[in-house]
Amino acid sequence: MYRKTITNTFLIIALSAVQLSFISSLPGYLNDLNLILVVLVFVLGLGGLNQALWWAVGAGVLLDIFSFYPFGVFLIGLSLSVMAVNLLLTNFFTNRSLYSFFGLTIFFTLFYNLILNTFFYFLSPVGAETALFVFDVKFWTNLFARVAVNMAAALIVFYIVNFAGNKLKPAFLEKQGIKNQRPKISV
Repeated sequence: MYRKTITNTFLIIALSAVQLSFISSLPGYLNDLNLILVVLVFVLGLGGLNQALWWAVGAGVLLDIFSFYPFGVFLIGLSLSVMAVNLLLTNFFTNRSLYSFFGLTIFFTLFYNLILNTFFYFLSPVGAETALFVFDVKFWTNLFARVAVNMAAALIVFYIVNFAGNKLKPAFLEKQGIKNQRPKISV
């Protein structure tokens, strides 16, 4: 148990360090990648809600430490997003396929960015002239770029996890041989 806790803690710290130091300094649209969101989708899909919430809390605390916003913005945003994505995962998506992870990644990215921008809108300095982000075209183009980059990362992570183990299925629906099956008749 201690080894699993230490391993998860190390992975959360490493993931947050990569996000804060490496990915945020990439050029162009590559810095829109949020590897924490992509990994949280896979942790939720493969490890369950409890493990994903621990990852969200750990990554949220580390992001809040290195942020200029009030403490708890990223923690609350990640935790609420994980719970919302879990509702989709348990009630809508029935399998762990590539298409399921694409849908979860899209929803996670949209929900997380809407929560964060709502916090940032209400936490802006007094007297700052800011328009509501929903009516800003630049917000939506940046959000589309984030969704596209996160989906590309989800594709790569999906095939890495699929290569490492057999818990995932690359197809959404599987063909079943219906014509060779005979109906069972009970006498």
